[in-house]
Amino acid sequence: MEQVKSQKFVLYLRVSTGKQGIDGNGIHAQERDIQIFLNSQKNYDVIGRFVEVESGGNSNRPELTKALELCRKTGAHLVSQKVDRVSRDVEFIARLIKDPKIKLRVANLPHADNFTIHLFAAISMQEREFISQRTKSAMQAAKARGQVFGNPRLAEINRTRIREAKVFSNEVAPIVVPLRDRGMTYQQIADTLNEMNLVTAKGCSYHPMQVKRILDRVK
Repeated sequence: MEQVKSQKFVLYLRVSTGKQGIDGNGIHAQERDIQIFLNSQKNYDVIGRFVEVESGGNSNRPELTKALELCRKTGAHLVSQKVDRVSRDVEFIARLIKDPKIKLRVANLPHADNFTIHLFAAISMQEREFISQRTKSAMQAAKARGQVFGNPRLAEINRTRIREAKVFSNEVAPIVVPLRDRGMTYQQIADTLNEMNLVTAKGCSYHPMQVKRILDRVK
């Protein structure tokens, strides 16, 4: 009996900020939905998994770039939970689905064709613009009534936190920067720091997000 050729998939997961958690509910929910999608495939082979902490409005993302390069090289399909996990820029999505070497699959839209994916990207972008405009209007109205936003001491608290984070980053930089220069990923650097029994400023284990922040601070 002839064996059915497996379909290759590259997984892409993204959270906008550290608050969503690289190991938190944001990523877990994406993993769950993607796995449901994969289970519906007759024969699949996951050849890559890329996780990124970055805004969806920024289409210049290193992990996404790596995922797309792997897809072009192997003919694998790129799988993401939702369209806006790949990008919130409808023009970027439009260019992506026109790329003959890229096949975009959306876990929450398992039967969607390129037209449907493009449509959802446009609807999502329009909805975000509406929410942004509504929020700005509400804040302007509140300010006109004399409402003051935020904690008056918040600016000083933030400055102190930034200074402390900068000092800590400079202490760890002599280890982190050379590892990054050697081409190691954030995850690989985090694993190395944990193997060295080093901890973050809060006494926690390292995750890719902390590594990225350290590198950003010492640039």
